[in-house]
Amino acid sequence: MKVEKYLRHYLRCLLLVISVSASSTVFGFAQDGPFSNAREDKSRDSLAIVNAIQLSRDIHRSNHEPDTEYQEAEKAISLSIALGDTLLYAKALDNLGLIYRYHQRYEEAIPLHAKALELITKEDSSDMEKMIFANNAGVASRYAEDFDQAVYFYLEALKVAEAQNDLRNIAISCNGLGNTLLHLPGREEDALAYFERSLEAERERNNTLGIAMNYLSIGDYYTEKREFDTARSYLNKLLEINQARKDTFGLGITYEYFGQNYFQEGKDLQQAAAYFDQSKAFFEHLGDLHKQADIAKRQGDVYRKLGNLTKAIQLYHDAWKLAEKIKNKGLIKECSYWLSAIYEQQGKYRKALEFLTLSHQYKDSVALMDQQTQIAAIEKRYAIEKKESQIELLQKDKALQNSELESQRAALKSHQVIFILLATLLVFIVVIAFMQFKNIKAKKRANELLRRQNNQIKAQRDEIKNVNQQLEATFEELIQEQKNTEEKRIKLLESKFENRIQSLAIQSLESQMNPHFLFNGMNAVRWLVMKNKNEEAKEYIDTFARLLRMSLTNNRKKSITLDEELQSTALYLKIEQLRFDSEFNYHINISPKVNPKMVKVPPKILQPLVENAIKHGLLPSRKSPKTLDIKVNQTDDGVLVEVLDNGRGFSKSKESFIEPRPDGTHLGLKLIEERLVIFNQQHEGQVTFSIAPRNPHGDEVTGTSATIHIVLESALNTTS
Repeated sequence: MKVEKYLRHYLRCLLLVISVSASSTVFGFAQDGPFSNAREDKSRDSLAIVNAIQLSRDIHRSNHEPDTEYQEAEKAISLSIALGDTLLYAKALDNLGLIYRYHQRYEEAIPLHAKALELITKEDSSDMEKMIFANNAGVASRYAEDFDQAVYFYLEALKVAEAQNDLRNIAISCNGLGNTLLHLPGREEDALAYFERSLEAERERNNTLGIAMNYLSIGDYYTEKREFDTARSYLNKLLEINQARKDTFGLGITYEYFGQNYFQEGKDLQQAAAYFDQSKAFFEHLGDLHKQADIAKRQGDVYRKLGNLTKAIQLYHDAWKLAEKIKNKGLIKECSYWLSAIYEQQGKYRKALEFLTLSHQYKDSVALMDQQTQIAAIEKRYAIEKKESQIELLQKDKALQNSELESQRAALKSHQVIFILLATLLVFIVVIAFMQFKNIKAKKRANELLRRQNNQIKAQRDEIKNVNQQLEATFEELIQEQKNTEEKRIKLLESKFENRIQSLAIQSLESQMNPHFLFNGMNAVRWLVMKNKNEEAKEYIDTFARLLRMSLTNNRKKSITLDEELQSTALYLKIEQLRFDSEFNYHINISPKVNPKMVKVPPKILQPLVENAIKHGLLPSRKSPKTLDIKVNQTDDGVLVEVLDNGRGFSKSKESFIEPRPDGTHLGLKLIEERLVIFNQQHEGQVTFSIAPRNPHGDEVTGTSATIHIVLESALNTTS
């Protein structure tokens, strides 16, 4: 009876284990259910983002409700951040930037377009978006008058467009570059070249709207250059296109630019007024209050110059009323200023003071509005970045929870296997116990049970010991891995610190060379002016400005191409030749085997050599003719650049030619050696420098030879 009772007890335990295993299995599979709809949810969220973007633009086109437009655009950003889709997030940011730009909030638009471009920079499949985002960033920067930044973004868009041979975006980028460069002194010719390239692309596409835009830009370029007849020839072509297209807005713009052309020429102001009247009629037909206000102000300017002050006052007041409707404080400020000037001219000093006060008030208001816009832009960027951080933390928590859930599932499956094994083992024990209980006496059965229990306890102890040993080994491996990680991090920090020190050393050397360069340039201009050589002084200043611009650009780089260095050196030689009234001649010879655009050198490495050759070799010499040659030839392992002069040279018995003297002579050569040491530490290739007399074995020194040997990286790899 006792045996049967014991067996019944074990059978109940077995059934309980099996039921628990079955329940665990059922619940384990049930937890997989909620994840089956993840893909469907993601597709629905993506569609919601696209709809929010499109809705914000539709509202702007139809109802023009800024608050609702911003709300929908910001909703798209929030949804894209939560979804974690980089491309959709970039499109949402770019869309909000466009909404800001539509409302002249350019300072807020720029960082949004730039952020969108940054997000997809490394995406190979997003070339179209890269061009769109870069062009949008360029437009916003140009309208915000941040022209350097605008040029950067337009060039980024043009680079991608040229790689894809995308004529549409080539035309857009080139037109944007042209309009930007018009605002930079000395870059007007470059602007015209970009306009013409854009025009060529639009003609190839047979896009009449694009052709019209470029005719307008080129006409404005010639108007600003005061080549009014040439400008009008392009405006006539523009007029033909817009008449053929029946483009009301285009015709309004065309007549506006005709009026501005005649106004700036100043010969036929009545014609200018007539064109402005035609332009205003088109914009009144379109209901465009912004352009109506601009044209009314321009008409006021015309009649003010014609001396019809009554008509000018009326037009300025018309422009004032329209500007108040569209809340254009800048235009109100300008109208107030000119009304004040006219009333002062008429002797109505009280009114003049009143409008002058209003002008200053609106000027302060515009400045305050600009500050508020900048503050709003900063707050908007902060809000987006904060939201990104919050979403990132939520995603990390979600990933951690998923990881813990997976661990629990794995543990549950392991428990199921253990339970099944235990159940099988229990059945086996029950069967053996049943057979033994029936054939062996109670005492033997008790002893056998005791022995089995002792064996189980011993096995458990051994198992626990093995587990402890495994845990200790795992712990030691973790400690060693942590030590290795710390060592790698320390080495990385040391490497970054060393690179920073080397970069600062290069900047320090450049700061020593720039004052020397500027000092010589200013002395040269002063000398030419004192000699009354005005044309040479003008040419000298133009060349000096180009050289200075190139120097400022190159000094920001750790390395430049040999081609850029040779261009800079050629400008410097031209300056020196002007300065010394062609007392010497120079030649630059580049071997056809050498591609100087593929060779990297430190910036401003040749100029000190040329400067010393002229100052200490050619000018003190009595030889005629005096010549300076720069030769670039290929060698077995790289490129050899020689600076040769036929000046008085120097002998080996004299002091070192490279050591700087107390008066500062040869300081540039010493700095070259120091720059090369740092450059060689930071780059794979090696650049060496030497200087020696020409004809060193003869009795008479025939000049000086300065040599720069550039060992290319490919040669170093072959040697190693």
